[in-house]
Amino acid sequence: MSIKERWRRYTNIVDDQTVVKSGEDIKIEEIHALRLAEQLQLPVPHVHEAHSTPDGGTAIRMDYIPGENLKEVWPSMTPGQKNDIAIQLRDIIDKMRSLASESNAIRSCSGGGIRDLRSYFDYNGGLFPDEESFNSFILDFRPKVTPKAVLRGLNSLPTCNHRLTFSHCDLSQHNFIVRDNKIVGLIDWEFAGWFPEYWEYIKFFERPSHRDWFDYSDIIFSQKYDKELIDFQAIIHWQRR
Repeated sequence: MSIKERWRRYTNIVDDQTVVKSGEDIKIEEIHALRLAEQLQLPVPHVHEAHSTPDGGTAIRMDYIPGENLKEVWPSMTPGQKNDIAIQLRDIIDKMRSLASESNAIRSCSGGGIRDLRSYFDYNGGLFPDEESFNSFILDFRPKVTPKAVLRGLNSLPTCNHRLTFSHCDLSQHNFIVRDNKIVGLIDWEFAGWFPEYWEYIKFFERPSHRDWFDYSDIIFSQKYDKELIDFQAIIHWQRR
């Protein structure tokens, strides 16, 4: 058995076929996202079982997917290989976006509240019955020192005219397993859920990866949300002050 630890999350490779992911930050909602992704025939590990742990977290036993971490092999890839990976990811995202939401609520895949990872900190909220309440959640974490004129501008930014899509919300390179230049695994679905259609796009630029990864966004995303991206960048700029 080998153990890998990252950000208070532990991955125990039990044998050649299964792996156990556990930790106080691991929540049961992740298995619902994995099962939904599996129904869409996405390259995700099959979940065998899950249970609560004494630290208040969850342990999930799932298939072990052999391969290499994309973040580690990306620098050695040729431009053509990188382009192929970007096209494969676009197909994955398009398939996720093709699934219609059964509700107008912004929620996790278990139907409850969501987790939003911003600058390495989790924010929990919801479920949100509509986009207006979700926008209030986005704008709620602002320092009191923010000038009133800036607050007026920020409050006018989010709109409420988006459809909801199934979103992973953490498309960092370290969440991809590749083999023979094929994406064979997309892992770490703890932030997944049903979000406004632009959310996957703006979160893509928030997650740590090699800088030129972001240059492939025009290939990865069939639809761009440049206004929402800049709006969100303005919001988090003041949240970080």
